[in-house]
Amino acid sequence: MNGTRRPVGALLIAGGVVGIIAASYLVLIAWAPVRGVTKIDEAVKVAKDYLNSLNNKDLAIDEIEEYQYNFYVVYYERGTNMGSFEMIIDKPGTGGSMWMWSDLPIGPEPGPNMMWNTKYGMMGGSVYYSTTGTNTITVDQAKTYAQRYLDNYVPGAKVGDVRTFYGYHTIDIVKDGKIYGMLSVNAYNGIIWYHDWHGAYIQTREMKSD
Repeated sequence: MNGTRRPVGALLIAGGVVGIIAASYLVLIAWAPVRGVTKIDEAVKVAKDYLNSLNNKDLAIDEIEEYQYNFYVVYYERGTNMGSFEMIIDKPGTGGSMWMWSDLPIGPEPGPNMMWNTKYGMMGGSVYYSTTGTNTITVDQAKTYAQRYLDNYVPGAKVGDVRTFYGYHTIDIVKDGKIYGMLSVNAYNGIIWYHDWHGAYIQTREMKSD
């Protein structure tokens, strides 16, 4: 995350058929407010409003991370404590990922969240990956694969916190004692996908206690 804008959805090591978050899409297309917010408190409101619109008491917000170009929102299942899906709220004027959703304030994060999510993806994942619902690559294995990737492509970086979703693990990248970015590891074949659409990390708002 060096401040240079990269193309949205650039894939370093991955493949498959693009899916869409089924639990979100039909609600999203009905929204049409001004795109993007600038402050994390505004992002919290957008994320909560969207959660309320789903009318699913088992879903909740885990955390919101602010980056240079957007806010990254993690939703999870209360009953299983499993990550459900990831969403993006763009900042105005950053040319972010929400161009694909017109003027909507929030939408599915591109990449693994759309292609590998075997429960909340409209395609049920991809024909290239198992859709049994049981991740076959553990958290520890995913961290090993991620660290091997970082050693080769982001020298000095280490794996950080891990969030497990249906079909993949998303892992924070830590460098020089602070969050540097994130990547995902496919939970069936170990493929790595580096998230290059966030920009530099700014802050995190923990939401589980709210």
